[in-house]
Amino acid sequence: MSVTQSAPGSATAERDNRAARVSAYAVVLAAFVGGGGYVPAALFLPLTLTWTAVILLCGITAIVAGHVARFRAKRLGLRGRWLALAGIVGGWICVLVAVLALAAVVGVIGGLAVLIDS
Repeated sequence: MSVTQSAPGSATAERDNRAARVSAYAVVLAAFVGGGGYVPAALFLPLTLTWTAVILLCGITAIVAGHVARFRAKRLGLRGRWLALAGIVGGWICVLVAVLALAAVVGVIGGLAVLIDS
């Protein structure tokens, strides 16, 4: 066993706040998907909707896991309170980006419908 890992049930493993890491990982995944998938998504509607759905789900996961982690950190004295807060803030930013992208898609489709009818 390496020095950085702790055995399950040990004092170090019990003091770890796993929900805080899940919250941060969800935000990082959303940023990775959002940063790398935006250009091809702008050219293909199903990819845009998939991109938006993944970012929205990652944001909701980050918000829920962040709140759970902050509750555990406060109640049980675990570490990761600030990491959980960063996950909550990042999760809300992901939700905002997903809603704005969805509004842009709906606006583009509505604008094209108006152009086709006229």
